[in-house]
Parts: sequence; C-alpha cells; structure tokens
Amino acid sequence: MKKVIMVVAIVAGVAVLSGCNLKDALNKKPNISQDEAKTKVQDFIKNNLVAPGTEVNIKEITKENGLYKIIVVIKMQGQDKEQEINSYLTMDGTKFFPDAIDIEEMTKKIEDSKNKGNDSASSQPEQKEVPKADKPIVDLYVMSFCPYGNKAEDTMKSVYELLKNKVTFNFHYIVSVNGDTVQSLHGEKEVTQNEREACVLKNYGKDKWMSFVTNVNTNCGSDGSCWEKAASDNGISTDKISSCVESEGLTLMKAEADASNKAGAQGSPTLIINGVSSQAAYQYGNSEAYKKAICDSFNTAPSECSKTLSTSSASGSAQGGSCAPSN
Repeated sequence: MKKVIMVVAIVAGVAVLSGCNLKDALNKKPNISQDEAKTKVQDFIKNNLVAPGTEVNIKEITKENGLYKIIVVIKMQGQDKEQEINSYLTMDGTKFFPDAIDIEEMTKKIEDSKNKGNDSASSQPEQKEVPKADKPIVDLYVMSFCPYGNKAEDTMKSVYELLKNKVTFNFHYIVSVNGDTVQSLHGEKEVTQNEREACVLKNYGKDKWMSFVTNVNTNCGSDGSCWEKAASDNGISTDKISSCVESEGLTLMKAEADASNKAGAQGSPTLIINGVSSQAAYQYGNSEAYKKAICDSFNTAPSECSKTLSTSSASGSAQGGSCAPSN
C-alpha cells in the first residue's frame, strides 16, 4: 500500500473547503515542466528562505502523488556539511511545500514514544564523567536568539552569581565565519546581536554581560529590538557597543567560531564543565541542577554549594530542546 503524504491531504482539504475537487485544485493553472519547476524552487529558496551565500542545488525532481517531489541540497557558507530536504511543488508551480510528513511513519514514532513512556532522558546521550578540579572551568555556548540558549542563560544567572568567585565561567557564541562573512543559525539579526553581546562581555565584563543578556531575553523578544534600553538599564553605553560592533565585531566572531569549533559545540545551549559536555544544560529553569553539576566538579566543594537554588522546570516542549543545524 502506498504511503500517504501529508501534503496531499493538505491540498485535498483546501479543495474540499473551496467547493471543488482535488483534480480541479491541482490543475487550476497549466502544469509547468520539470525544468521550470526546478528553476522556480531553486530561485524561491535562494531568494527567500536561506542566508546570502548559501548554496542551493536541486539534486532530483520526480513526479509523486500528483506533485513534483524535489530533493533540495543546501550547504551553508563556511560549512562542509550538506543538508538534503525532500520538498514538494504542485504541478502548476503555485504551491510549494518545503517538507512533508509521512503519516504512517509519524504515527509509528508517536506510538513508539508513548510505549517508552515519553522518557526524555532515554533520548539524551549518556553523561560522561566530569573530571574534578580545584577551580572548575565552565563554558556555556549559545546563540543569542535561540530560545533554549536564552533559557540556559536565565537558568545560569543565579548559579553564576553564587559561584563566580569559585569557578572560571566563560560565555561563547556559536557562529561560522568564512572570510569576512559571519553566519548564525537565526540569520543576520542574530549575528548582530551576538556581536553586541560579545562587545558587552569584552568591554564591561561578565557581571554586566549576564545582567544585559537576561534583560534582553526577558524584555526584547526574538529580535533584540529593545537592546538599547537593556544596555541603558545596566549602565552600558550604546554608542560604545555600536562602535565595537563596527570595528571589532568580525574579529570577536572569528574567535567565537574557533572556540565553538574546538569544543565541538553545535547546539545552543552547550554546557561544558572541565572539558566535558554536561546534560544538565537542558534542565531549563532548574538552577539547582546547574549548580549541582558544577559543584560536583570540585575536588572540594566550597560552602556556597550548600545553598539551594530554584528547581522550577521549564514547561512544555522547551524542556530538553536545543537549537542546532539539521543533519
């Protein structure tokens, strides 16, 4: 039995709602050729869906279930890894579906998840043993507009304030750099915000950085539009930060790209304690879990570790999630 593809169901639903049958919906306009479909999809993706400099190629185009099935190959500038995406286009070239859901396959995955009791811990990599140190080194890698990275920063704030004199904390941004072009997963606005936050860190130190980024997280939404007020609220000169972005932004991002590459940090957040990645990073809202993971890495834990921090967990699907390039 042929597998049912979600996009067909969507088109069929549109047809029913508009009072016409599926054949009419799909053939409302003359069909375009495969070559025309290839060019149309390639141009549309390149001009609207990916960052400048991203390579977009069409690997294969075939007919499937009354649609064009198009395998798109995407390669971000400065990265070696390619991503293949199965997309669909109506035969008349008017409706594009960047992805499709195989109903049978998705249903099976949902049932398998239910059978496992939705145990999210089972999907996480096994935690490697973290070596101990007299003064642990904690590195947090984020993307400035990644909601999970933002939750990690917010969760880390009270831990940082408690242990900053006992632990070496380092904060980094996950970017890629090719020549003079910086790329970040959430686009050019995120690149600029990464640079602003890195400039705050460089010019004002970790205390101001922590206050600034958590203020932006809470008040500025997903585009950092109120960053100037967040800076002013924390005694940070917006002129100084803008000047730094202009003159040093690229240099700072090159250093961040090197650091994240060496650490193997691809997903936001990535929490590394004494050189070992910690799964505690994904316990958003649970500052106590962050504190415990760090305090367990001391040869002799200081008295600060006896203080109990917030254990409230993030709700819904945010728990355990991260922002990372698709494989």
